[in-house]
Amino acid sequence: MKKVIILVTLFLVGFAVGIGVHFISNSDESSKTLELTYNTNGGVPYEWKYEIEDSSIVKFVKSYVVEDKNKDGMVGAPISTNYVFKGLKKGKTTITFKYVSMTDGTVDKEEKVTIKVDKNKNISLVGK
Repeated sequence: MKKVIILVTLFLVGFAVGIGVHFISNSDESSKTLELTYNTNGGVPYEWKYEIEDSSIVKFVKSYVVEDKNKDGMVGAPISTNYVFKGLKKGKTTITFKYVSMTDGTVDKEEKVTIKVDKNKNISLVGK
């Protein structure tokens, strides 16, 4: 009888630990979003724009300036902006970033990045 109680106890402890590990691994919010950084210079008439190939897999969340060295009258210093994306469902897609002229719409630079989302909606960069 003692062996059955010990086995049941070990099973329950193992089950509880497994459930805890599952919730901890799925609660890591840092892997639920992906931040990509693009740079420009203050005062230039260009901006970064993005296009998501399959918006059912990934969605744009927000963008924010990480670093802006245009202070105290400086113009033309670097500005770094993060673009944040969130995984919606399992799959791969491409996000195309274009450095577009605000005056005539011409594209100066273009970069494609491949994004992968797993079944838990963790998002990662596959390649540039």
